[in-house]
Amino acid sequence: MARSINDIYKEIVAEKDKRLELSDIQSDSKVSIFNGIAWTVATAIFSFETIMDIFTYDMNSALQERINGTPSYYVNSLLKYQHGDKLKIREDGLGFGYEKLDTTKRIVTQASYQEDTNDQSLDTKLILKVASGTNGKLSPLTSDQLMMVTSYVNQIKFAGTNIEVVSRKGDIIIPRLTVYHDGALPEETMRSKIDEALNSFIMETKFNSAIYVSNIISCLMSIEHVTDVYMDVNAVPQQGVYIVSYESDGSMAEERRIGRMTYASSGFLRESSKEDQEANIPNFREAIVLKVDVV
Repeated sequence: MARSINDIYKEIVAEKDKRLELSDIQSDSKVSIFNGIAWTVATAIFSFETIMDIFTYDMNSALQERINGTPSYYVNSLLKYQHGDKLKIREDGLGFGYEKLDTTKRIVTQASYQEDTNDQSLDTKLILKVASGTNGKLSPLTSDQLMMVTSYVNQIKFAGTNIEVVSRKGDIIIPRLTVYHDGALPEETMRSKIDEALNSFIMETKFNSAIYVSNIISCLMSIEHVTDVYMDVNAVPQQGVYIVSYESDGSMAEERRIGRMTYASSGFLRESSKEDQEANIPNFREAIVLKVDVV
């Protein structure tokens, strides 16, 4: 870690004071020639040490990503997958690569991992979650795309490694909450603001990151004219933040109430589309009860 300029300056002065041949040089004055030179040298050394710190950090990060067999290795490899291109062994024989890099063929835009331990076999399975698109507009890979991505992972994985690649429809977030506002704006305007805030929250949530109920409530509280967000546990159905996930086979799991936090099975969130299997799942407007705060 780089030393401060002041620490380096003090070491220069201390080293000068140790040498008898430099005893005639006076450094009591802040504007002395020696002090000017010492401060200049200290600043140059500080700059060099700072650059070396950054270089060391960058090298460590690069090496960590290049270590074969780590979860990060598989995630980075998925982001480099080129749909339709054939993998070839590199000339150095140390790994696989593509003959020509083509970023337009990289259909996997989001990837993360989690480790799942089976209590019966004690084997650890590495689950790789993947999606396509951009934040706020993510979508699962098609069955054909997922099959080819899985084949790609099987080519680069190490023998004996238990890996599953999943790409599911986004988890549906259901904020069953009561939102109070000051009544300064019409209800339709407030609901539009709520929709906008929740969609921004979804867009800003990183792929496969923790989803905290408190963050969703804070998102709603940040809306202008909102005075309170209340969770009525006596309501039917009981209020709270719920989530609905899809299984790997495309079937929908039962909705569950989030306690303090959870992770999305797919890695990302979205609002109910109100279509097909989701026809009976409430969207934001249906889930949120909007009331004027009367005090």
